[in-house]
Amino acid sequence: MARSDYRHAMVDGKRVDLTETEIDACVAAEVAWAASATTRAAKRAISNFEAEITQRRQREAGADDAGGSQAGRDWMKAQEAKIATERGKL
Repeated sequence: MARSDYRHAMVDGKRVDLTETEIDACVAAEVAWAASATTRAAKRAISNFEAEITQRRQREAGADDAGGSQAGRDWMKAQEAKIATERGKL
């Protein structure tokens, strides 16, 4: 929003003029929110990738004699690489 969008606020249903300090605080909060967009997106991606690692996927990534497979281990390594890439953005 433009600085002029912060000249007034609604308090208890009444329009109240904001001080320059309050306007500065609103602008700073908006700038900070926009600046953290990349961080929020990376955290969301990490959460989604981690949610895909189910107990079944963990079993499939285990040792062959425990029911695992090379394909399961490869999938897990790829998933961990995706997570590491996103963590690198933080």
